[in-house]
Amino acid sequence: MAFARDWEKLLDTTGLRTADDRMAAGREAADLEKDGRLVLVRQRYRTAIERVRLPLEQEGWLRALFGSECPAELRARSLAVVEAEAQKRHPLFPEAWTAWCGKVLTDFSAGKSRRPLVWNKPEVVREVMARLFLLTSREWPPGTLVRDASVALGWDSKALERHRAALEAALGGLFQQPGRLGMESLNLMMTNSVLVFHGPLELHVPGGTAEPSRWLDHASSVTAADLERAERITTTARALLTVENAKSPFRHAVVANHGAEYLIVATSFPTRAVRLLLEKLPAGLPHYHFGDTDAAGYLILQKLREALPSRPVRPLLMDWRDNAGSPSLTDYDRRTIRRLLDSSLMEDLHKELRKMLDSGRKGDFEQENRLAELPQMIPSKTVPQT
Repeated sequence: MAFARDWEKLLDTTGLRTADDRMAAGREAADLEKDGRLVLVRQRYRTAIERVRLPLEQEGWLRALFGSECPAELRARSLAVVEAEAQKRHPLFPEAWTAWCGKVLTDFSAGKSRRPLVWNKPEVVREVMARLFLLTSREWPPGTLVRDASVALGWDSKALERHRAALEAALGGLFQQPGRLGMESLNLMMTNSVLVFHGPLELHVPGGTAEPSRWLDHASSVTAADLERAERITTTARALLTVENAKSPFRHAVVANHGAEYLIVATSFPTRAVRLLLEKLPAGLPHYHFGDTDAAGYLILQKLREALPSRPVRPLLMDWRDNAGSPSLTDYDRRTIRRLLDSSLMEDLHKELRKMLDSGRKGDFEQENRLAELPQMIPSKTVPQT
């Protein structure tokens, strides 16, 4: 079908306002019609142009005139990029990589995009997929700084930060997670780490004691730099509670923190700030973690335990519960569960992990579904600090 536009609206869009400009445009359009480039639609017995049409065979001429490429050619180039990437064997996630490339190919073939990849931007597709492959092809030590990882991959120190949004969206697609999957899932940490908490917390710095902020009526924050400067950290709380989701679950935990008896910290994969806190808090302070009970949620618990193996981290409301209508386990989920089953640090939860793996689905895994139990569980599951 030929592409057509209303003549008067086209002139308005191009900014031709004066009568002289519009008449000149009409003459140029008439000349192009004589050359077979355009078709001008007029009412019978009238000379005024109503619509202008571009014949399909003239699309190449128009694109060359403005230096743009044909969409079909752009899509073909993008498909070629993805097909080449699909031939690579991923060293860590071969099944997930092949499956994701297949989904991108299916969408591109239908003229659809798959976030963050757009079918008519082949160079962007090439860059994102190449960076994603390299980024996920090695095991990163816990706490690796994003800028150090960027340099290790042969890029400039800020490359990963510049491309963070696209790469995290691609990680979510690769591992079949909704939305973006943070680089923390690969053990990579941003340099500007901030601890969000509620409850009593004192930083003992050289020359005196500094309380980072008010905590009685709202959540507070403190930077990793402040935590690093502290010689030690103390609290009058009965226990430490880390909460995976910084939104609704963390807020509910804060509301349940009557008298601020507990130090509550929002964290998913432990950042540098969280690691510093764990290292400098009193060794005898009990630590509980409230997180999702899917593969990623249990992995976060494992990473918290790895951060300081000498400090036990006990799961709070993290027994796996089945749900027949829940999503099926992805290749990423299965691989993660098997690695958790191989970990001695997760031995107390091997039964829960096997139940999930045997069921083939994620179950009733979201923290939000257990928020009503949280106020009763916080005091009953903790003991005074000794």
